[in-house]
Amino acid sequence: MERFDALIKKDGSGRLTIVEIPFDAKAVFSKPKGTIYVSGTINGIGYRSKLLSRGGGRFVMVLDKTVQKSVGFDGQAMAAEITMSCEDMDAVREKPEKLVDIMSDMDVLTAIKTRRSIREFTSKPVSQDMVNAILFAGMQAPTAKDKRPYHFIVIRDRHVLSILARNNPNAAMMEESAGAIIVCGDKNIEGIKEFLYADCAAATQNMLLSIHGLGLGGVWCGVASNSDWRKLLIHQLALPPKLEPISVIAFGWSAGIKESVCRWETAKIHYEKW
Repeated sequence: MERFDALIKKDGSGRLTIVEIPFDAKAVFSKPKGTIYVSGTINGIGYRSKLLSRGGGRFVMVLDKTVQKSVGFDGQAMAAEITMSCEDMDAVREKPEKLVDIMSDMDVLTAIKTRRSIREFTSKPVSQDMVNAILFAGMQAPTAKDKRPYHFIVIRDRHVLSILARNNPNAAMMEESAGAIIVCGDKNIEGIKEFLYADCAAATQNMLLSIHGLGLGGVWCGVASNSDWRKLLIHQLALPPKLEPISVIAFGWSAGIKESVCRWETAKIHYEKW
């Protein structure tokens, strides 16, 4: 990891906010070709970005508005302490995880009709293959312009689950769950918040239905804006400024059976107009 001091400032055009990198990034990070993706901190605030070449071994990093706001940049040149590491994104893309093709005997309409929120779990572990099947279902959800702005953070660590459970009474079931999936939206990929929330909500519902279809139980925990729990999620998971935690799914083997409920309401259906 490289550590250096630099100025956050506007470029010559006044349109971009940049940091000039004080070394030859290609040489230092051993990346003779291709885009250099980096991550680290700016004055202790996490970021992920990529470097732009200016020729002659010179590079700059452009800071988006979210990062600028997080570090307190107001348009005037600002001193910053920066840490930076190279992320080998090409290697990640070239080695996709092999998935086991897990099937469900439950048809989709039955899953929709019978799914219930489960808040009590047994101690029986859930296999990674089943978790992968759930995540795959989330990635199959529709998104605006196919931007796919979601990231899924899987929590299995009992200590972390306990911390998150004990700081939100509405998420207390996480204490006994087999794990949790935090659905985050990438504001850099989808800048329209209504679309970002809708995309992540669609992925969340897909995963909830797949959890039920696999014979497991799950529950959707909401993340309220400006809540202390949201701040805890950001801190505990070390989320960069571009990622917003939108929903949390606790999952595991159900400790009981909940009867399905028919929610059909004719009064909520309208044709052509109100």
